Amino acid sequence: MFMQRLVFLAVLFFAGLLGNTRQLIAAPPTITSYFPAGVQKGTSQSVTLTGSWTKWPVDIDGEFPEGITVKAQADEGVLEFTVAETVASGPYYFRVYDGEGASILVPLVVGSIAEIIEQEPNAKLGEWKTIELPATLNGQLKESGDVDIVGVNLAAGESISVMVIANNLLGSPMDGILQVADERGFVVAQNDDERNIDPQLSYTASREGTYQIRLFAFPTTPNSTIGFSAAATYVYRMTLTKQKFLDYCLPLSLNSNTAAIQPVGLGFNGESLEVGVAANGYLSLPGVPGSVAIPIFAGKVLAVPKPAKDAPILQATVPVSLSGVLNERAEKHVVQLNELKKDTALSVKAYARRLGFPTDPYLQIADANGVVLHTLDDKSRDERDPEFIYKVPADGNFQLSIRDLHRQGGTRFAYRVDVEVDSPKIEMSVDRGELLKTKENLLIPLTIVRTAGFDKVMEVSLNGLPEGLSANVVKSEATGNSSKKVQLVLKGNPQAYSGPVTIVGTYEGGGIEAHYTVKNSALIRNRFWLTVLPAADE
Repeated sequence: MFMQRLVFLAVLFFAGLLGNTRQLIAAPPTITSYFPAGVQKGTSQSVTLTGSWTKWPVDIDGEFPEGITVKAQADEGVLEFTVAETVASGPYYFRVYDGEGASILVPLVVGSIAEIIEQEPNAKLGEWKTIELPATLNGQLKESGDVDIVGVNLAAGESISVMVIANNLLGSPMDGILQVADERGFVVAQNDDERNIDPQLSYTASREGTYQIRLFAFPTTPNSTIGFSAAATYVYRMTLTKQKFLDYCLPLSLNSNTAAIQPVGLGFNGESLEVGVAANGYLSLPGVPGSVAIPIFAGKVLAVPKPAKDAPILQATVPVSLSGVLNERAEKHVVQLNELKKDTALSVKAYARRLGFPTDPYLQIADANGVVLHTLDDKSRDERDPEFIYKVPADGNFQLSIRDLHRQGGTRFAYRVDVEVDSPKIEMSVDRGELLKTKENLLIPLTIVRTAGFDKVMEVSLNGLPEGLSANVVKSEATGNSSKKVQLVLKGNPQAYSGPVTIVGTYEGGGIEAHYTVKNSALIRNRFWLTVLPAADE
């Protein structure tokens, strides 16, 4: 009898623990991978998520414009996306959430050409299939030693462009290798690290035939495995075209949402087109594969021309955003910055590797006579794009020169350099975009960066909270520890809530919003997702 009573009490005890698991240990949904990672505009596509969630269906929070809808299907892990023909190409981010939390943001890529799902097996002669172009192949390198192959028909003198999106945008932990092989199986073109570690190549056929396009990979984190690597998370999108392909454009920034640009890529020959930047911050052309992330710059935007003998130096005034292409080996671009004042602090930032170009920018500032005053090639050991502050030594005109550190050149050796006066600024960031409050107080640490002598006191608050929750306003003083770091404390009783909030900083004459960086990108967002767990069941 005594033992039965002990067993009964133990059952009650553990049942109580399990009944309170929702409060003790939350299990936010996760997305480790998803396939396919895109959909053609004007169509619908089922996308299968791999990850974890407590129950299905989950809810979806998306940064979608009008024309994109998504619905969780009855089959667990499956979402159905429908994209109207009017939606611009490029990535659009979404997360899944439930009462226990939210996943990170991940991109759904909208394309303008046919989308194909790879068919296995396709690694050997007689297995792979010839496809019609243009097309985007959605695939996974799932099995150990996996090589994905498709065939394309090329006439003599015909060109093809092939671009793989995997690690850069999708976060796939793969370092892809792309090959073109002729009918005899001989490799005639290969690339592995064109867009950081994602491959891209163009090839012109020397003879008519069916060519193999091969993709295989190694892990981004080296291990002891000898041979090609594979995993269910090795998801990729391979765009193939013999027609036009938008690789990038000049300039690489705009000062308005609509402007004239020069598209660069297969099938373009220096023409100028009037285009607009979509709500997702990307520029695309109707019916043409490819999209380009374009920032809006508050100042003059200039495309730097190829140097020509006896041509005058390009003239500019600050602020200015400069874009160019180092087409030839050892090519150097020079721009004269006019009417600078003594002791002005110039902020100079180069963008190339972080935009997916092979360029390793090497910047110099010289006086009007060409005497070099300052040189920089890397921001840090791990960041190839230089950034620096330069204090102008005297009134006058100065020259900014740009070349590749290793004096390389080519059609994809592009760059952007932004030059601005370094005025006082303040920024505020959080290390994640998903916030989860249990019955305990939620601590939200914020990192604050002050530049160019910004010395105002800033008050930080959390906006958009539901009734019953509060966070006291905290101050970031001009000096001391709080000038660099503060912490919000979210208090309140447990309640069921999921929704967006913002973190706002206000100071005399202005204000900012805190941001976080979207994983696998350089994008920042200031809309945080807050989940509050309800009270545990009694």
